[in-house]
Formats: sequence, structure tokens, C-alpha cells
Amino acid sequence: MKLASLGLTNFRNYRRLEMEAGPGVNVLFGRNAAGKTNVLESIFFLATSRSHRTHQDQELVLWGEDAMAVRAVLDSGYGQIQAEIRYQLDHRKQIRLGGSAVRITDLLGRVPVVLFAPDDLQMLKGSPALRRRYLDLFLSQTHSGYFNALQSYLRVITQRNGLLRQLREGGGSPGTLEVWDEQLLDYAATIVAHRLDALEMIQERAREAQAQLSEEREHLTLSYVFSPGGLPEGKEQVREALAAALRERRREELARAQTTVGPHRDDLAVLINGVEARSFGSQGQQRSAVLALKLAEMSYLRRRLGTAPVLLLDDVTSELDGGRRGLLLDAVGREAQTFITCTTLHDLDPRWLEASRLYQVDAGEVRIHSND
Repeated sequence: MKLASLGLTNFRNYRRLEMEAGPGVNVLFGRNAAGKTNVLESIFFLATSRSHRTHQDQELVLWGEDAMAVRAVLDSGYGQIQAEIRYQLDHRKQIRLGGSAVRITDLLGRVPVVLFAPDDLQMLKGSPALRRRYLDLFLSQTHSGYFNALQSYLRVITQRNGLLRQLREGGGSPGTLEVWDEQLLDYAATIVAHRLDALEMIQERAREAQAQLSEEREHLTLSYVFSPGGLPEGKEQVREALAAALRERRREELARAQTTVGPHRDDLAVLINGVEARSFGSQGQQRSAVLALKLAEMSYLRRRLGTAPVLLLDDVTSELDGGRRGLLLDAVGREAQTFITCTTLHDLDPRWLEASRLYQVDAGEVRIHSND
């Protein structure tokens, strides 16, 4: 599925935008703060119903307005369908496909996306939540059961933590905690099983990319860090290990009023030559590892969905040197629809510009630009 056109109303600095999109490489260039990243953000939002830059949907609304909309015509090669997300301040988002209201699960995977942005280096250097988000994003786009289990699990954690606070303060019913535990274990086992299966699939591609970038000097490995300890082999083993951990930590959890084990506390360990890249990798090794993970994500989506994901490259020239940009270009090929931002066209490898569609962005306006 590709974007044939994109429309924005009161989104970030765009009061109104109507933009045709090419099936190959689409280059948006212009000065900083002109609105290039906002276009990529709107595509990501349309594909996932959330922004990659903020958790607050109200921040997406043009200042002084009370609602915004992102819409697109999606082209499968066999036909077209309209997609739209509307958001009004203090209201829930409304999602429509083909004119009919749908749920988020009906949207996810329709336009699979992979985003590469300057902040992605923090995925390796930052908190475990960033690495979990990496897994959650591509798994939610490929498995509706995963997304549903994840959302249900997070609701259970909120309710369970609330009950733990009540019990700590002398209220609530201890028997109710066992009810929440049973739900937690069911959803958690599904989440962890999906993550482990995905890691098996992306491991090889990530390792190949890291080896290519380092001229075979660096060996990358990925491993799942299970919060109770050890590494379960299957869904039932996950459930049993978590159940045992909840029993063992009951006193600690009551004291802290927090659920201390589960998928919301797990991590993804990224090692280069057996050493954790997060703490001991050089800046260059970390950049390569992030790119390797993104390439593995692209490969996973393509294999699971049978179509190349839409690739969103935000200012990659600031993060990737020539060798890394070349590997990315070779990996993308001509199959994936790509949206790339830059300050000037001179920032890009000339191969990005071959048969590409160029757009000049200036103060919330996007104009087609001749590439002659």
C-alpha cells in the first residue's frame, strides 16, 4: 500500500495542505522549521494513529484552532481507498477507512511505516521503554492480536497498581489482586511470545547489516531481557515464570504500590562483539546498530505483510555518513515508497534524486519543484 495523496487541515503549522505523492522517492527540502518534519509526522500519525514526537494529540493542532485532520488516498495497486483521522480537542480521535468509522486495529498495517529520525539514536542510549517501543511498533502493525493484548495489558497494570495502593493503605480486597493477576498473566504471555518470535526473525538481518557497515569487524546480537530473569522458551513457560515472580515479589509490590515484573519492565539488549552497545559502544557503532535495527524492521514488515513499508527518513544526512547512507539506499532499492527531508538537495546522494519527486517546503507551504 502506498500514499497517492496526502491532505492536512490545521495540522502543526499547516492550515491546509493538498499534496500528491510519487510512488518512489519523495524529497522534501527547505529551511529548518519550515514544516518538513511535520509532513513525515502526519504520515506516521495516519499509519499508527499516534505521533512519534509527542504523546499529546492536542500538540498536533494548529495554534488557535480546536480540531485537525489528516487524510490520504491509499493505493494498493488494485484500487484506492480513502483514510482519515480527525481529532478535536478534548475528544477521542475518529478514524475512517473508505468513509466508514473503524477501530485502530483496522488501521494498523494498512500503511506499514518505518521511521528513521535523528532522535532514534536514543533508542540505544536511552531507557528500556524506547527499545520496547521499537518492538511494539512493528509488532502492532503486523499482529492485531499483539496490539489488543498490549492495550489490555497496560489497562490491567493501571488497575492493578491502583489496587496495590489501596491495599498498602489498608483498603481494597486481597482476593481482587488474584483476579487482576490472572488477566495480567494471560496478556503478558501473548506479548512476550510475540516479541521472542519477532526477535528470531530480525536477528539475522540486523547482524548482516552491522557486519556490512563494519566490513565484517562487528558482530551484532540481540537478546530479550525478561524481567523475572532467565529466558522462557514458550508462551506457557512465560506465564509460569511470571506467576512465580508475582508471588515472590508480592511484599515488595505492596510496599511500592507498583507491578515490578512483566512486559512493561522487559528490555532488548543490543550487543556488539559481546559488549552492550548502549554503555560501551562508540558513537559510530551505535549509529550503525540503530540503522541495522531499522533495516531489520523493514525486512520484518515486508516479510509479514507481503509489501514494502513506507519509509520516512527525517534528516538522515545529519545522522549517517556516506557508508551508512549508501547501505540504506541499497536496502531500500526502488520498491519502497520513501519520504525524505533535507535542508538542501546537495545534502543527498545523487542516487536519491534519480527519478524522485521534489517538493520545496517553506513556512507551511509545499510546492512541487522541478528536478531538471
